Amino acid sequence: MTDPLVSIVTPAYNAAPFIRQCMESALAQSYRTIEHIIVDNASTDDTRAIAEGYARRDSRVRVVTRDVTVPFVQNWNSAVEAISPDARYCHTLHADDWLYPACIEKMVALAEQDPSMGAVGSLRLRGEIVQCGGLPPERSIFPGREIARMFMRGEVFAMAPTTNMIRADIVRARQPFYPTTYLHADIAAYLDFLADTNFGFCHEVLAFSRTHDASITQTVAERKRTFLREWPMLMAEYGHRYFLDDEREILLRKHFRYHHRVILRSMLTGAGSEFLRFHLDGMRKAGHKPTLSAFARAAADEVASAVIRPGQAIRHVQRFLLRGWPKPMR
Repeated sequence: MTDPLVSIVTPAYNAAPFIRQCMESALAQSYRTIEHIIVDNASTDDTRAIAEGYARRDSRVRVVTRDVTVPFVQNWNSAVEAISPDARYCHTLHADDWLYPACIEKMVALAEQDPSMGAVGSLRLRGEIVQCGGLPPERSIFPGREIARMFMRGEVFAMAPTTNMIRADIVRARQPFYPTTYLHADIAAYLDFLADTNFGFCHEVLAFSRTHDASITQTVAERKRTFLREWPMLMAEYGHRYFLDDEREILLRKHFRYHHRVILRSMLTGAGSEFLRFHLDGMRKAGHKPTLSAFARAAADEVASAVIRPGQAIRHVQRFLLRGWPKPMR
């Protein structure tokens, strides 16, 4: 029997400082039956030239280029849509990240144990911090529903994109694979298929995720707290597959109570009206109506937690009263 083909796909934009290390890590895998597909999103630096240089030297590399830059989620979709028809697995490797040499070999070995395995993950090193832990180390195969429930409850983070290999037929069955309505499209994609599959996990560090000032994680996700905004939207769309109605309601109440506190706290740190409007609009899109009484309760929670002083809490609630709600985002 031949080893199944694994398509490693890399959506890239202006990734010249990092893409060599990314590609070297893919081509250095101990598992040899791979292809590495680079989808260049009309980069203005040397990304395309570097990738094409590797393609000339190694037949496993294929480069797809765009003439016009598109939104990053659209480029992600172009990358997974480019996998070979005979690929059995797909691994998205972002251009500023890299894989340890045994990554694909160990993931394929686990995936091949269970035909109902939808994805396989592992621990990852992000900067100097090991992430994606928390699953019972004595188990390697989990019901996907269990993983999704634990993730949405904030108990584990096992679905980091660089650390997961997905069965290719699951990718092909969803067009587009990454929903374009979410910034956290990778999480939405997982929540869409985990209800019907198992999830495998390698309890060792098999991937590295780089932290740098130009990354989407640094420039958008962390600065704007985007997952905090999108969590209730994800729960509204996918939560019924994993939670009973009363469970969802409890989790949503807990989330919004914390979300109000974060918004109130942002006013103390000078996050500005754009941050406020971004999150209030997110609440509305999730079907939650933000009210002044909710922010008054958030102020009381902040005071009780000794985060802010009573006088500060009163002043910031008064600011809502004096300024009114920001206009919705267009």
